[in-house]
Amino acid sequence: MTCAPNLYGINMYVVSVLDNGDQRTFVSESLKILDRIVYATICGSPKQFLLSEVVDIVPVDAKPTKAPTTRDVASLVQ
Repeated sequence: MTCAPNLYGINMYVVSVLDNGDQRTFVSESLKILDRIVYATICGSPKQFLLSEVVDIVPVDAKPTKAPTTRDVASLVQ
């Protein structure tokens, strides 16, 4: 089972899936991937998508942290 960890205050995900050839995008309150099936809570209702239908999953950072990001640290080193 693969769960998206919530180590950084992430409480939303933008999920894009293919639906009969069209791309649909949803905001999910929780996300879990188990046996090539993506389980997402969308508008309070549980939904399931085949992993092969998922175009992209983007976590939304609810609370930006003051800790430097990897990109910021890399720019400081250069």
